[in-house]
Amino acid sequence: MNDNQHTQVNIQATMITKAQLSSVGINLPDDQAQALIQHVEDTVNERISEEIVDSLDDAQLAELVALQGDDVPAEQVEAWIRERVPEYDEIIEDNVTIVLGELVENSEAIQQQ
Repeated sequence: MNDNQHTQVNIQATMITKAQLSSVGINLPDDQAQALIQHVEDTVNERISEEIVDSLDDAQLAELVALQGDDVPAEQVEAWIRERVPEYDEIIEDNVTIVLGELVENSEAIQQQ
């Protein structure tokens, strides 16, 4: 597949909620929860982007980069990805699960900040 490890794409595929944080035992004041949610979403989306880049061939990757460079609406970019990456939903779900699991492992330290 693609061997260009430096190509960046911007995928905004996840929405983490305070309820999800609470469900894994992280209860923070709203301002701290929002900062953590932003960090978690950025982390998940970065990992999803990396998997998408790795799953595309060079021509597909160039097309995706061009789409994003042309300020195509996010919904259209997502539809394009779904057509070419059949496991897209699984990639999202797996990465959300992994990152929430990492939060669980570090929840004590997170709560003390």
